[in-house]
Amino acid sequence: MATGLMKLPENRVRRNYTGGAGIDRLHGKARWADNNMPEEWVGSMVEASNPGMEPIAHEGLAVVETADGPRFLRDIIGDDREFYLGTAARGEGGWRLSFLLKILDSAMRLHVQAHPTTRFANEVMGMPYGKLECYYILNVREGISPYIRLGFQHTPGRDGWREIVEKQDKARMDGCFEKIPVQVGEVWYIPGGMPHAIGEGITMLEIMEPSDLVVRCEFEREGIVVPEDGRFMGRGLDFCLDIFDYTEYPKEEIMEKCRIEPRVLEETDAFRRVRLVDETLTSCFFVEKLEVTAPALVRHNQKFNLGVVCAGSCAMEQNGQVLSLKAGDSFLIAAGAETYQIRPEGSAQLVMVYPGKDMDTL
Repeated sequence: MATGLMKLPENRVRRNYTGGAGIDRLHGKARWADNNMPEEWVGSMVEASNPGMEPIAHEGLAVVETADGPRFLRDIIGDDREFYLGTAARGEGGWRLSFLLKILDSAMRLHVQAHPTTRFANEVMGMPYGKLECYYILNVREGISPYIRLGFQHTPGRDGWREIVEKQDKARMDGCFEKIPVQVGEVWYIPGGMPHAIGEGITMLEIMEPSDLVVRCEFEREGIVVPEDGRFMGRGLDFCLDIFDYTEYPKEEIMEKCRIEPRVLEETDAFRRVRLVDETLTSCFFVEKLEVTAPALVRHNQKFNLGVVCAGSCAMEQNGQVLSLKAGDSFLIAAGAETYQIRPEGSAQLVMVYPGKDMDTL
């Protein structure tokens, strides 16, 4: 039976970097540990690709316990697409969600990488999406001055970048970037084509367009090696050099360009609804934050929503169904839900992601 609300299980996924203690901390666990599972994929309907690692069947897919036993979330939604997805996917063909939501925690700086723009993916690669990413910074480890790498502050140009990547000249690669400072509560977007890397010690929500296209320029970090088939999308370096934006962006300019100013959409005595990401950045998804300080009846946007409780705890109720949620918990709200209630224990902060106009009906 379809339900308007669904609490989702933790869904940790392996990656080619270390982290994860910050995710344990967010969940309020007694022990925090870094390992090779530094990401939690929230309600994921995407299988993870981990070149060089031992394959795990259906890794990345969210599994939900039901009266009939464990089932993939994508299959549950597929059984009643109109209720869960609403107008986003009413066709008779296949469908896929137009975003992927992750909780990510880094114990190390990640490898420098870049993704194609959607235009490049469309026109050159024949793919429906590139990969724009957005970050919402949740927490920072003690003693860390948090930063990201984003864009070239000292551009080497195309030929220079080719030489740096071919030779894996770490000193010259490091010299292309300055640390871009980030703070808890900030929202950033990472355009396609821009080289980037998340710095160490940051816990964040990462929301991305539904593509796994990635060019990894730095082949080794802290003993973790990116295997050859995980570097250049199977295309070779010459092809991949064309995706990069070689513009030189001073630190102040990149902060002005890529740090998003949230916008308050609605404010009552009980809650404030804030838009973090909108259609001016991507047609794939919207991101909103609910800051709840008193019991509230919220009118649903009648879209498929995935959410994470980023702080505090609350009860969420819809049509007699009640979820008890605390920091780190994730949940689903079906498009068919018209309203829902939130009763915070003190206060709660929830971030929700829902599809933009590019939700696929294939």
